[in-house]
Amino acid sequence: MKAMKILMTMILVAGFMMSNGSARSSKSSAKRMEIPETKMSKTTATTNTYLVTAPHTKEQCMAVMDDMKSKGDAYLSKFKFGCMSGDHTSYAFLEAASEDAARKMLPKDVQANAKIEKVDVFTAKKIEDLHNGM
Repeated sequence: MKAMKILMTMILVAGFMMSNGSARSSKSSAKRMEIPETKMSKTTATTNTYLVTAPHTKEQCMAVMDDMKSKGDAYLSKFKFGCMSGDHTSYAFLEAASEDAARKMLPKDVQANAKIEKVDVFTAKKIEDLHNGM
């Protein structure tokens, strides 16, 4: 079961990465939805990206989704859900100033059990610099 959850997370991460790339390339053709600063952080030089895995129970499911829905389509669209396949977990890449700020973006019912990991993007140059000790 744990191996299946890890595999699902890897698949979701790959899907997010692919969908983020296509979203960036179509940015000029579609008007970007703005999220109020009070709801979500805007990307700045000090903003980090966090992979958020937020499990909830079957009983909490609809309340968690309703909470997310109430924050608007732009917020809700940042999340993917495993609920329909029995994995009551929401997954997202969120931009925030800190892990605590990313946690506060989540519904209160899932904040305590959410796993939040800072993730980074690597370029070929960055990897080369790491090999060279820079």
